[in-house]
Amino acid sequence: MFDHSFLQTQVYVATIAEQGSFSRAAKVLNTSQSFLTRKIGMLENALGTKLFERSTRKMVLTPAGKLLLPEIEKSLRHAERAWHLAHFYVRIWKGPLRIGYSPLINSSTLALLHRLDLADLEKARMSSSLEVPEPRAVFESATTRKLMTRVLCGELHAGIGIMPVQESDLWVETLIREPFSVCVPKNHALALRTAISIRDLHGEVLYWIPRRVNPGFYDVVTEYIQSTGAEVIHEEVCSIAQAIEIVSHNLGLALLPRTASHLSRTGVVFKNITDRYLQIETAIFARKDITDGPLKELFPFVVSRLKDQNVNFQ
Repeated sequence: MFDHSFLQTQVYVATIAEQGSFSRAAKVLNTSQSFLTRKIGMLENALGTKLFERSTRKMVLTPAGKLLLPEIEKSLRHAERAWHLAHFYVRIWKGPLRIGYSPLINSSTLALLHRLDLADLEKARMSSSLEVPEPRAVFESATTRKLMTRVLCGELHAGIGIMPVQESDLWVETLIREPFSVCVPKNHALALRTAISIRDLHGEVLYWIPRRVNPGFYDVVTEYIQSTGAEVIHEEVCSIAQAIEIVSHNLGLALLPRTASHLSRTGVVFKNITDRYLQIETAIFARKDITDGPLKELFPFVVSRLKDQNVNFQ
């Protein structure tokens, strides 16, 4: 078994690798360089191999260090998650339901969420508590990636975001599949089409979300565009309203969810994308251990209500 200081030693290794030197890592950790050198030396002696190659110019990981670092980073993430889960225990089981949502989900789904009456479910969940049940959930907005982290850490009971959501500890249920449309200036040649395909966008300036917002979703869409042979000039835009405004000034086209057409303004038109495989898939997700616990009745209830109301998008 590892001694009680092993987790702390992992923090030292990860920080040194991130900072690229013992001196910078010592400043970040608020300790001395000699202390870190001694601790890493003890770890290397215990392992029987060097983790860092030191020189006057730079410090790099050895092959053993490169193998060890990803596992250490994973271990630290799980340790942090465990801390948050303990810290937020009361919030998870006793406080009001907290549901996060991505700003990319369509407005009809968001409106349905706000209209859900969860009073009966809350009373059952909090039957052993003296607190007054909340009749509705508390909603917070963040990117899908951030929602996943907050759900795993216990800060949120559930998240509603854009697929793919790939995490083995999460229960995931698809709610809606929505086609894309393209927002086009009214004086653009494509504005005369009844519908267009992705290949019709070849050579166009296309406003689309930044990759940091949802890397998985971004990659799926951009890879599909490339697979059609279309080469577009990608420009980043962070909101649907901003994208429509940009298009109205004849600065390019915007790839948007089909429901965005209700935000239409003067100077633009929306054209349906004919590519059937290009869709925005919205899903609800939560920790598996929560869906099997006191909240096990919540998720089927939310899923059924949202699917019933959004059946026209399936």
